[in-house]
Amino acid sequence: MLIDLAQQYDSQKITYLRELWEKVILQLANSHDHKKLFSFLNKVGIIDIDEKEKIVYIGVSNEFVLTQVKKFFQKSLKEAIESIYNPQFGIKVLVYPPFLNGSELLLNLKKILKVSDDKIEPLLSRKEVKHELTEHFGILFEPVFRFDTFVVGSATMIAFSAAKAVAEQPGTAYNPLFLYGNVGLGKTHLMQAIGNEIMQRYPDKVVVYFPATKLIDEIISATRTNKLPNLYKKFEGVDVLMIDDIQFLAEKEKTQEIFHTIFNDFQSQKKQVIMSSDRPPKELLHIEPRLKSRFALGLVADIKSPDFETRIAILQTKLAAKGEALDTHLLELIAKHIKDNVRELEWALNILLTRKKILHIELGEQDVVECLKTLWYSIDSDRSFTQVVNTKGVQNFGQLVEMVSSYYSIGVADLKSETRTKEVTVPRQILMYLAKKHFHWTFEKIGDYFGGKNHASVIYAVDNIEKKLKNDEDIQHDYQVFMEWLGN
Repeated sequence: MLIDLAQQYDSQKITYLRELWEKVILQLANSHDHKKLFSFLNKVGIIDIDEKEKIVYIGVSNEFVLTQVKKFFQKSLKEAIESIYNPQFGIKVLVYPPFLNGSELLLNLKKILKVSDDKIEPLLSRKEVKHELTEHFGILFEPVFRFDTFVVGSATMIAFSAAKAVAEQPGTAYNPLFLYGNVGLGKTHLMQAIGNEIMQRYPDKVVVYFPATKLIDEIISATRTNKLPNLYKKFEGVDVLMIDDIQFLAEKEKTQEIFHTIFNDFQSQKKQVIMSSDRPPKELLHIEPRLKSRFALGLVADIKSPDFETRIAILQTKLAAKGEALDTHLLELIAKHIKDNVRELEWALNILLTRKKILHIELGEQDVVECLKTLWYSIDSDRSFTQVVNTKGVQNFGQLVEMVSSYYSIGVADLKSETRTKEVTVPRQILMYLAKKHFHWTFEKIGDYFGGKNHASVIYAVDNIEKKLKNDEDIQHDYQVFMEWLGN
């Protein structure tokens, strides 16, 4: 629909679009630094106006500028168009290749903004490159994951010491560092602690962390759009590469081939690589032997289940971070039965503290019993516990619904009702999302299951959770819990 060739514009239209863009620039100049405007909007301009859809199309020269314009100027541009052109019009910013080599639609911003050559800074400073890569790869470090919040025990001493050494001298000590262990034992915590420490010690280093599934998505997207050189170029700007759950590269032959190239580039330049997995390199299934051998070139460190004393220490540390306290015998009861998953220890505390807050009670043994039931432990007559469903034991959607209802302390009937309180709506929408994404149910089937919800309501619920998973920490946490139950 958009015009792609400059010669298709007549002189009258070119003049009109240029004049409108100049008015926009002058309005932006009232509230933005002129050097910043020149740096990012020098090869930007209005390329079309759709009167029917009420959209002003703004073209930029490349994807980097697109990211920056959306980040720094989206709101201001929209306000300027509303003020100068029409309050009913919106904007859409998109890459317009002709702007790379100049166009009659572009303005001389240096003249308009009165910016002298000696005041113009390079478009891509090291800081901006770092920011751009962070924006592109999209996953940042959680500040709570630090070395001083990681409880060290005999089962994690080697992995912890290695992680600290890597954070102090990235690319020198243990490269690559390969951490492995079962789900919920602290691999992600250690990896993110490394990232946080490196960024504090070396502010100029570009540190990128993401799950292997995102690496796969990046490579598939680059391959599909014939932009592999662009992807390689982005990785060239990264100093420390961290990949979580590397086992998910299994059977992805093309991805493994491309990652092999990226990995070798990092090694040859002595740039740090850190990986995690649920098993050591030699036990990785359907991973190329040449990759497995490279994964083991540095240090392979396992993270085992914490002993009883360490589990108590973990619970006490988590409580202190929350500004809470519980009787020691209650912590011992939790630690006695939750042995193999640090995340479950924290889940248990969250459930207990929520129970305390909502019911306004002093917690006792029976509350711990109810908490462990919520985490799918059964209680024998002598109050010994056995876990009847482990984190990979959910067999069907109905079982998941029961577990989620227990987790949130609401009834299954409430989840299927018309109730629209946040306490019920959020769990219901998460379940709808899981029904679609994990169980591959149709929207109609999901609607029928949840009391005859219409097609549009289900689509809204799925889309809403998909958006919130990007920035809502509470939903991210709960979703991760349920994915653990499903074995993901």
